[in-house]
Amino acid sequence: MTDKIINARRTILKQITLGLASIPVIAITGNAYAAKNDAMRTALKYGDKPVTVAGVVQRCDNCMQWVPGKTAKDLGGCKILPGDTEINPAGHCTAWVAAPAKK
Repeated sequence: MTDKIINARRTILKQITLGLASIPVIAITGNAYAAKNDAMRTALKYGDKPVTVAGVVQRCDNCMQWVPGKTAKDLGGCKILPGDTEINPAGHCTAWVAAPAKK
């Protein structure tokens, strides 16, 4: 296997583990508060504006990692930024991956 596949699997497993680990905390407190993961945002060079690369507009809301908010314009989340619930749909970071085409 290539290193890219192995690293992608590790990243996915880490995200699943972090998500599962947060369930008891939310259940005990009864609340899920909005939060920012500033360290990860900096590492991924997150910004609130889209970027165009080779004619493709890269926005959070057209990324495979995007977790939508309650409405299309509400802040959402990202599978790569655990616990961060204040991601702008028009934002962008270096982890952007095109979402599959909707049928």
